[in-house]
Amino acid sequence: MRKLLIFSGIFFTFPLLAQVKYLPEDIEIFERFLKYSSQGDQSMIHTARFFMDTPYVGKTLEDDSEEQLRINLRELDCVTFVENVVALYLMLQGDKHTFSDFCRILQQIRYRDGIIDGYLSRLHYFSDWLDNNRQKEIVSLPAIQGCSSFSPETSFMSTHCDAYPALKTNPEWCRQIVDIEKNINQLNFCYIPKEQLINCEKYLQPGDIIGITTHVKGLDVSHTGLVLVQNGKAYLLHASSEMKKVVVSDETLHDYLANRKNHSGILVSRLILDL
Repeated sequence: MRKLLIFSGIFFTFPLLAQVKYLPEDIEIFERFLKYSSQGDQSMIHTARFFMDTPYVGKTLEDDSEEQLRINLRELDCVTFVENVVALYLMLQGDKHTFSDFCRILQQIRYRDGIIDGYLSRLHYFSDWLDNNRQKEIVSLPAIQGCSSFSPETSFMSTHCDAYPALKTNPEWCRQIVDIEKNINQLNFCYIPKEQLINCEKYLQPGDIIGITTHVKGLDVSHTGLVLVQNGKAYLLHASSEMKKVVVSDETLHDYLANRKNHSGILVSRLILDL
């Protein structure tokens, strides 16, 4: 069975909600968010700013237990920050205001075709996340003049299985992730090399979702965040491992990339329902 939700006249089919893992504090934070969102605008950036100074904690979704929809609004990494902001924003746009509504949308975003079917159904690589959410018509890939072809060359998970508890304890999954990586590596996107960003900055919009491409072997993207525009310049609103919390970068996005040698550029996506 599938549950039908309607956002702004566009229909999305969501699977019935799987088992959800969360703490009472997550409900409290969600209720604070509802009060916060009712007192200001309901833009993506306003939604994201709710999480300012939330502690950064990496790999909050990783363990070797049964795959469940894990809700953690107390601690965020760069991916869960983006996913939670997107889910909360879409919840508001669809005039849905319950914790269950939020969970259903988050499940749709986080998993391949919105269905939880074990560890491998989660969209682990950003390129896979981007392509699947494009197919679900949740995000679009805006045409940006000056972008260059980008083909993922993913292999990191299959070559570092010991770094992922679920893969370490399930060798068959480690073999299966190779096939997922092969499919990802058939995709093609248009990315902005960091040397071209200063010329392409004008095409970025507040709330754009970006994946920072990397020179690290086997990875497509090493960091994610949202675009914030201040005084005509793009900045990065993100869960920062360096600052250990959700922040707006002190540097412009151009300088942020330029000052980090492993960053090669950005993939840009935009919510279709960003009103």
